[in-house]
Amino acid sequence: MNKYIKVLSMVLALTSSVYLPSAIAASTTSSTEMLITLAETDPVLVDRLNDIALNDPKLLKKILKLAGSDATQLERLLNLLENDPETFDKLVTIKDAEATQELKIKQPMYSTFGTIHDGGVIQN
Repeated sequence: MNKYIKVLSMVLALTSSVYLPSAIAASTTSSTEMLITLAETDPVLVDRLNDIALNDPKLLKKILKLAGSDATQLERLLNLLENDPETFDKLVTIKDAEATQELKIKQPMYSTFGTIHDGGVIQN
């Protein structure tokens, strides 16, 4: 029982240190549920995540972002990180580029072909 309390408190501390308060509540909840499930079923994976959290919190945030709320995908990403860090970095770059493309807002192009002066346009 004491072991489960320690693991659960570690998972909760891990979760709170990774996500900022401004994070979307739905994704935080699903990630928290995933971490709690991992704590109950796979303490070795939780230990691996804890090591990363202590050494490189930004990397842990990237891993959790890529995995979403899928525990299997989380373990696969950890294995990829350990076996082929270069490919893992490429995946992070691709995912970041994808997110950036989704956030871009196309702004209309405006041109005055002149100078704006006192609220009016002076044509050149």
